[in-house]
Amino acid sequence: MPISKLVIIYYMKTFLHLCLLLCLSSIGNAQVQQKGSSPFFVFNNGISDTDAYKTPAAQVQLAAQMGFEGVEKNGLDDFDAFYQAVKENNLKLYTMYVEVNLDNEQQPFDTRLEEVFRKVQGTEAMPWLYITSKKYKPSSVEQDAIAVPILQKMADMAKQYNLKVALYPHTWFWLETVGDAIRVAKKVNRPNFGISFNLPHFLSTQYYAGESPIHNFQTWAEKARPYLFAVSVNGADYPPATADRSKLWDSLIKPLGEGNYDTYQYLKTFWDMGFTGPVGLQCYNIKQDKTDHLKKSVRTWQSYQKRYAAGK
Repeated sequence: MPISKLVIIYYMKTFLHLCLLLCLSSIGNAQVQQKGSSPFFVFNNGISDTDAYKTPAAQVQLAAQMGFEGVEKNGLDDFDAFYQAVKENNLKLYTMYVEVNLDNEQQPFDTRLEEVFRKVQGTEAMPWLYITSKKYKPSSVEQDAIAVPILQKMADMAKQYNLKVALYPHTWFWLETVGDAIRVAKKVNRPNFGISFNLPHFLSTQYYAGESPIHNFQTWAEKARPYLFAVSVNGADYPPATADRSKLWDSLIKPLGEGNYDTYQYLKTFWDMGFTGPVGLQCYNIKQDKTDHLKKSVRTWQSYQKRYAAGK
């Protein structure tokens, strides 16, 4: 072979090798940049509970004006108008709060769900499911046999549209604790099916169980990690001022940045694990002026991200 061809081959191999190294380097840099950069969205209850924000357009516009990257949809009513407003405001729909009622054997979830899946297919939107029952006690393992086939059907339906489904543990509901969510997700056993980690409901269920959510949090976060699709956050005082159910959320749901619970460390724990999924701001029962509360929460969120990026 002439020497010129050998030289050409040598330089081609060298060039390809350098390209591969650059590619791997950029992938590594992207992973570093993604760590701690979860998108921040607002729960529907933070943009919809006053007369000024009754329409989907007004709700979504408020979220955009406050600096959120996306929103939650509560239920499936007025979905088309809400989703249109999301797109017009250049936001993303991250979650849809959808009930699964174990007592309704014929139709345990909203029949409109598959049509909604068609409309959001291939996006980051996912239903996070709260599971209720008046017949069965919260956390009753025996009813897994009823719930799991329903949830497998929903996961398989979502898969057809390249979508995920998550569980939403809720105090006093059948699916009550993060432990319940992990147990059920394991049994559903679908790659597009996972859970959300819900801060106020984690705090409340630990409190009523006589456990310590401060000492137990790291353990539960690690257990949730393989299934974790979304996280919720808000300010909180712990322990709550009273065990009275009607006043519980006065302590456990506050604007982000308020309360004695270390919400930065809470988020940092997930980010250190490599979580980059969406984080939603829980706003239930907050009585402050809406725009003041949301602005404060967004500023706090931004300070957390800067703090994490600085390695503090």
